[in-house]
Amino acid sequence: MKVVLDRRTCNCWDAACETHFGWHFLRGEITPVDCTAEVLEDGKEAITFIVHDRDGSVKTLVVDESNRDMAYDSWLRAWEQQAKKG
Repeated sequence: MKVVLDRRTCNCWDAACETHFGWHFLRGEITPVDCTAEVLEDGKEAITFIVHDRDGSVKTLVVDESNRDMAYDSWLRAWEQQAKKG
C-alpha cells in the first residue's frame, strides 16, 4: 500500500501527528486524516508513506514488520533511522 500525506498545510502539532500516524495508519486498517492526500493499494505487505513535509522536503518511509513498532511510536524517528541505513 502507498499512502501520500501532505503536512504542508496541516495545523496538527508534531506530538499529535506522531500519535495520529500510528493510530490511523499502523493498526491494521487505514483511516485517513486531514493530511491524507491519497491511499493506493499496490498489493505489497509493506506500507510506503510519501510525506510532503512542512519544511518543503518529501520524505519516503517504508514500514514493514522490522520497523513497525518504531514507526508506531514516531514516524519521524523511523524515517531518520531508515535514512541512515540508506
